[in-house]
Amino acid sequence: MAAPPTWTFAVAPTTARHPHVLLIAFSTGPLRDAAARPGASDDGGAAAAPSAPAVEERTIEARQDPAWFAGWRAGSLRAIAERDLAGALAALDAADHLHLVSVSADAPTDLGYLQAAWARARALVERGATTVLDVHAMIYRHAADVPAADAAFEVLREARIVFEASADRPDGTHALHTRGLRKLGVPDLVALCTRADAPLITTVMSELMAALARGADLPPAAQPFEATPDLRLHAVDDEHGLGQLLQLGNTARVLVDDTGGHLAGVAARLHAAQNAS
Repeated sequence: MAAPPTWTFAVAPTTARHPHVLLIAFSTGPLRDAAARPGASDDGGAAAAPSAPAVEERTIEARQDPAWFAGWRAGSLRAIAERDLAGALAALDAADHLHLVSVSADAPTDLGYLQAAWARARALVERGATTVLDVHAMIYRHAADVPAADAAFEVLREARIVFEASADRPDGTHALHTRGLRKLGVPDLVALCTRADAPLITTVMSELMAALARGADLPPAAQPFEATPDLRLHAVDDEHGLGQLLQLGNTARVLVDDTGGHLAGVAARLHAAQNAS
């Protein structure tokens, strides 16, 4: 079967990226041998792009470390699985094997490495895997929802935007952030804002993610960028370790306004400024 077109950048990144992809495929019992199913393949239905680095794979049985294995479907991860899998957790709960798919790339010139990882996940599904977890993005998928070999690249499939609302913050300021941009080799984005600000900042983050996926670089911290015609923001270094607190597993950049302040109330300020003009 001919390989589908390689996912490419629209512009070549000017800063070398070092992405990492980690997928976990769950199965009940060991996987079937690839040769035992007609039409099954080791490459998920299509050869990897010529530029793709080697994909590493490792199988771990629940009996080897029951507590560690259970951690992938407990606590906050279970809440995510409940949402992503629409409550259908029977296959995930029944799993007693997991299969780690890992790939790293050094200054890639395209996204072939990411296609190669998904191709291996498809091959595991063909052999009996029932659920796949995209670890950096924290997205669970039923086997049928793993991207097809001819799927086009979609950044919102590869990463997610999360609003971490917490009752522990009486001032109403919470963290809105991306999760999964380590797969592109770029920092995740964090903003401290309120519920009222979330729709605006989500749009800004979505546009930034799309630009990064096309190969653009984040502007330097001191250089403002136009979030809207009336709003300039900066993506500054994560000096207070917000990314670590949010367990992003990645470096982070924090979105602040032109004065260096966090974005709580930015929607109201922007609205007031527009009404005054």
